[in-house]
Amino acid sequence: MQKHSVIFVDDDVLYLKLVQSIVEERGVMAHYATSGADALEILRLNPCETMVTDLNMPGMDGYKLSLLAKELLPDLQIILATGDASSKVSRLAAKAGISRVIDKPSRAEQVREIIKGTQPGAASP
Repeated sequence: MQKHSVIFVDDDVLYLKLVQSIVEERGVMAHYATSGADALEILRLNPCETMVTDLNMPGMDGYKLSLLAKELLPDLQIILATGDASSKVSRLAAKAGISRVIDKPSRAEQVREIIKGTQPGAASP
């Protein structure tokens, strides 16, 4: 597995560009996808340690993506970013192998915290 990498999955291109600007300032290896299908293809070619995914996306939601990604990479840490961080969402997320649910839009500090664990020499979250 390629060490110290993360993939961000969101159908909102502007949101991904914002995240990308935060990630690039930290020098972390990151990949970006605008759909679940694209994310799975990236994960097949470039296995990552962490995936941060949106919940509501056309074609494949974050739950389905997480289940398929876990089949591909059982040790993948998955974080779900959603505007609806309710207890129901958290329960469904846990069933899909998602380890953490965060509010969306994510603040810059949250993104930095996520990628901090993917930097060389950092402890895993």
